[in-house]
Amino acid sequence: MARVDVQLRYGEQVFEIAVPLDGVDWTKADPLPEIVERFHRRHEELYTYSVPDQETVLVNARVAVTGMLASLPQEPAPPPAPPTALRSERRIYLDDWVPAPVYDFDALAPTQIISGPAIVESATTTILLRPNERATVTPLGWLEITITSPAAS
Repeated sequence: MARVDVQLRYGEQVFEIAVPLDGVDWTKADPLPEIVERFHRRHEELYTYSVPDQETVLVNARVAVTGMLASLPQEPAPPPAPPTALRSERRIYLDDWVPAPVYDFDALAPTQIISGPAIVESATTTILLRPNERATVTPLGWLEITITSPAAS
């Protein structure tokens, strides 16, 4: 099942109105006049007026499709690789100054395990692993972080 709509507005407006395109005659040489007329009708329904002789601006066209898949597509797993060495080491403060290895997120190998304290950096985020935390790189390259209880003294 597919749903197609466009978002239109009058030239001076800063907001758009979604106009469904169900039933548009796509065999016409130019279906645009029918689409614009639908916009004017929809504008009138929502705001009690329309301005048919004013410029109409097409902002977005959207298609949404729903259906059933036999199974979800799977992202290919990265090839096996040896664990990546740390990129550098940094002193961090966790109730005291401690050394922490710094890893490059994009270079981590599948199934690699990093125990805290450690830092994992990428272009968009920095992850701090505390002493009782461990990150495992999933087969698809995500970090699965496990928090364990500190050992009782």
